[in-house]
Amino acid sequence: MNISKNTARSTLLQVVLFLILVAAALFWQRNNIADLYLSGEINPVGWLLNSIIVLLFLFGMFRMISLLLSYSREHSVLERLVDSITDGANDPTGRLPENALAVARYKYVQSMALRALPINHGALASSLSTSEQSRFTLVRYINSILILLGVFGTVVSLSIALIGASNLLDSPDGANRMGMIIGGMSSALSTTMTAIVCFVIYAYFYLRLNNARAQLLNGIESMTSMHLLPNVTHNEESLIRHVADLTVALNKSADRLNEMQQHFTTAANQLAGAVVKQNGPAGVTEESIQELKDLLREGFRLPKSPLKAAPREPLGSHIPKRDHMDPKL
Repeated sequence: MNISKNTARSTLLQVVLFLILVAAALFWQRNNIADLYLSGEINPVGWLLNSIIVLLFLFGMFRMISLLLSYSREHSVLERLVDSITDGANDPTGRLPENALAVARYKYVQSMALRALPINHGALASSLSTSEQSRFTLVRYINSILILLGVFGTVVSLSIALIGASNLLDSPDGANRMGMIIGGMSSALSTTMTAIVCFVIYAYFYLRLNNARAQLLNGIESMTSMHLLPNVTHNEESLIRHVADLTVALNKSADRLNEMQQHFTTAANQLAGAVVKQNGPAGVTEESIQELKDLLREGFRLPKSPLKAAPREPLGSHIPKRDHMDPKL
């Protein structure tokens, strides 16, 4: 699983760099921008539409920056959680925020495993994706209407210009009507340029935000499938593989027991030979044989011999003896 690349963090760096470049461009072209927007030719309707477009753009960018900061923190939590699981920590989520997506997924899988309930990975992925898409409602809405506001401003400004042109033809006083036409055309141009520039910038960072979200969700699902589910769920293939591993381990243990038994047999034979050699054939007494048995029993870890049965009493010993014989006998 490759989660080392943090798209959200790199996108935040691009936003900062973009703000610096925009400030430099505005300072460099300040005279042309002042002639376009501050010359007094734009009518109040054009100023209103331009203000709406810029405010929506700034509001959407602020929302995207907040989401990027959130995804950057979530990515850092995911990396720390994966490292803790890989290192075999007893409580991988001990020092992590409880409201993080990766921590919530880990605790959910563990709780389902403790209750011995089945875990549907597909349903978990779909639920998480849906919940994250709900956070993109405002961002998607602004991305959809931003260019349309520019078109709307253009249409409205051209309509104002056409109204001025029609009044010019009907009235001998054409100077004031000509100003309305010029103001409408300037407003149409300014709203179109503002909407296009804002949409181009906004669309790029919107795509980068989608990439950050997709990378985070992919990292969480990869962590679930690689580090969480294999420890709590078992399918037919995993059970067969587990039984095969147990069989191999049992075979190795049986071979090891056979080797130990051979070593014990060899040691017993050597010990018996040493006793015979030391005491001689005639010197093997009952005590030496019992000592040999005790050594063998201790070497083989055998239980102690059962207690010897008590000696049986002679037949008829339980009949009480009479001091005097019965005279009738």
